[in-house]
Amino acid sequence: MDETFSESEIYCNQLLRRKRGFPLYVPAPSQTLPPAYQRKGVAIGDVGRVTPQGIFDFFFNIYLPPDHPINDSHVPETFLPLIRYDSRDIVNMSYDPGDCVATSSVQKLALDPPLDEFPGGDFVFSCDAPQGAILALPNGGHLEKLENLETIRAYVATHAESWYKYITQVRGRTLANGALYLVTGCEKARSWGMSSFHSVSDGFEVAFKPRIRPDSTSQYRWSGVHGHRFPVQHRSFDPSSNGGQLNQTIFIHGLSISLGVGLWAKLFAKVEIRDIGESQPGGLNGNSMAYSAGSSLFSWSSGILGGGAPAVGKQHTEQRGNIFLSDLSPISKIFHPGELINAYILHKAPDATVVVSHDDDWCDILSD
Repeated sequence: MDETFSESEIYCNQLLRRKRGFPLYVPAPSQTLPPAYQRKGVAIGDVGRVTPQGIFDFFFNIYLPPDHPINDSHVPETFLPLIRYDSRDIVNMSYDPGDCVATSSVQKLALDPPLDEFPGGDFVFSCDAPQGAILALPNGGHLEKLENLETIRAYVATHAESWYKYITQVRGRTLANGALYLVTGCEKARSWGMSSFHSVSDGFEVAFKPRIRPDSTSQYRWSGVHGHRFPVQHRSFDPSSNGGQLNQTIFIHGLSISLGVGLWAKLFAKVEIRDIGESQPGGLNGNSMAYSAGSSLFSWSSGILGGGAPAVGKQHTEQRGNIFLSDLSPISKIFHPGELINAYILHKAPDATVVVSHDDDWCDILSD
């Protein structure tokens, strides 16, 4: 990864390898959303997308009626809420103050003696070249995750087409096929510190420690160790900023939703008539979704996972006789493995109408 990658891409593309869920670079809910949503942040049942800036762009929640303050009557025309899940199917997990998530190039150093002032104590990290990412959680975190997904999968299969139509035509969003996301779990924190680095030639140490403010309260800030340089992009959030509400979503779990070639073409594709002789053998060159019949998910994705960002998806051409269906919609800048898996499944099962994959699916196969 180099200077052509944004801060959000570097942070998200690296931390997703830790298999804690899909990381958000901007955990706070948008201030343009209804107050009821801002108080709680992302929730199970939210339909949205992850923007290139690492923000969860919320559209509606499938468990709430249209006139609920969170949906605020902004739902698809044929929207019918899903019956709420059984609370017994929810897994709750808490992470202790002082918890952190980091890439394998980063090690949290044990302090001697440990400092236990202010909830998580001091964080000091040893960072190896050339790249890495860190999420420090002074107040810990809390995960809420739905385990029973069968009802949701059937519901998505029925309504995915209307959702894409509503979001692109009514809400005016440009979506790549597979970028639509349904949240089935989220991890939240009251405070956090994020940092990432890339293209560094030498190792270094960086600290995330509380500082006393004029009002005698403490606030965590990033700094170099012993005044040394720390070549990282960094951000932080303190509980005093929002009254200690648990609405900062640091990881999400959910379903990536794609439409089949036929549905996608009906809604979005540009249809071109061309002489088949003009097409290049093996499909398009460059950024395309053309694969050999014997390709595997591993061989197809290994180069992408190694680089941390997708090299596919900017153009998709489906040949049907003398008709080429060209999808020119962009893929998300922040790489989500679910989009990759869905595109591969659509290649292998071109007659599918809807393809859905869960974050747990790619977590099972993704490693350093």
